[in-house]
Amino acid sequence: MLITRLEARDFRLFGNVRLDPHPGFNLITGENGAGKTSLVEALHVLGRGGSWRVAQGLLARDGSQAWQVVGEIDDASGAPPQSLKVSWRGKETWIERGLGQMALAELVRWLPLQILDPGMHRMLEEGPGVRRRFLDWGLFHVEQRLMPAWTRARRALRQRNTVLREGGSARLLAPWNRELAESAEQLSALRQAHVLDLEARSGNLLAALLPGELWQLHFARGWDAGRSYLEVLEASEERDRRHGQTMSGPQRAELRFYTRHAGEGQGAAEGVKGRISRGQQKLLLVALVLAQCWIVAERSGRVPILLLDDFTAELSAEYQKRLLQALLEYPGQKFVTALEHPEAVARDLDAGMFHVEHGALIPGVRRQA
Repeated sequence: MLITRLEARDFRLFGNVRLDPHPGFNLITGENGAGKTSLVEALHVLGRGGSWRVAQGLLARDGSQAWQVVGEIDDASGAPPQSLKVSWRGKETWIERGLGQMALAELVRWLPLQILDPGMHRMLEEGPGVRRRFLDWGLFHVEQRLMPAWTRARRALRQRNTVLREGGSARLLAPWNRELAESAEQLSALRQAHVLDLEARSGNLLAALLPGELWQLHFARGWDAGRSYLEVLEASEERDRRHGQTMSGPQRAELRFYTRHAGEGQGAAEGVKGRISRGQQKLLLVALVLAQCWIVAERSGRVPILLLDDFTAELSAEYQKRLLQALLEYPGQKFVTALEHPEAVARDLDAGMFHVEHGALIPGVRRQA
């Protein structure tokens, strides 16, 4: 998937802006507050329908009550590029592909896109919900069984919680126990399989980005691994009644990260939180996101677009070189921002080079050292 043209109107700092990107690597430089991240947000809107940072209304330029992002998308089918428009006015967002309306889920599936931003450390430092969403994004693109299982589990969980809060009898609870248990087991099996795929696919990336460490992923499904979920639900009925909600299940699934030095025993593995530097955290997460994008590309035929905001943040010169090499080996279109032209990025690299100043985009800028 390629974005061959991007136009935004009344979006963040931009009154009108147009970007004609390179099909491979695109570097966007500029001072803080110049509009680099705003441009990345406009790209994100094309694939996700909104920003990863703020609500829709905050994307409107000062004094404007509406914004619009238009793209031209080449889906590699051989057909002419298709137009894509995401617009917002008031409290409504419209997504249009060609002449027809498009639902958000259709957009996300059609134009896969991932973001690596300075807040990516949340995936390691915050609660498990962030990591579940990461897993489910990849599954959404490669596994058709995900949405039926996820929808069934969510509905059954909601109904079971209602019965619990209203003091319903065990007879009323029983059918929702069975429905939740069956759908949750299916959902967890899909998530576990995806984690194994991620671990296998990220191995070479991690060896190149962070040599000398052995990395492991562990998936916890959200209930006692030694029992079926139906057994857990039945055994925990009184506790769940006291809390008014189901305390275990796929809504509490967790993805954990472990590392140990090469040569250490299996028992020496430790959780990465608080153990590795911010730069190492960034490269770890880049490896996992790239691995997931590779999986999506290979299994769906749609190569995700990758956005990386603030390339140099937290990274030494050596880490920057490793990151650049991994990005250049990835076949998808990349958009990368930095304050200045990074030393790791050769000035004669076949790439799109852009500079942002005061909300204006200047293409083809290659500043001399």
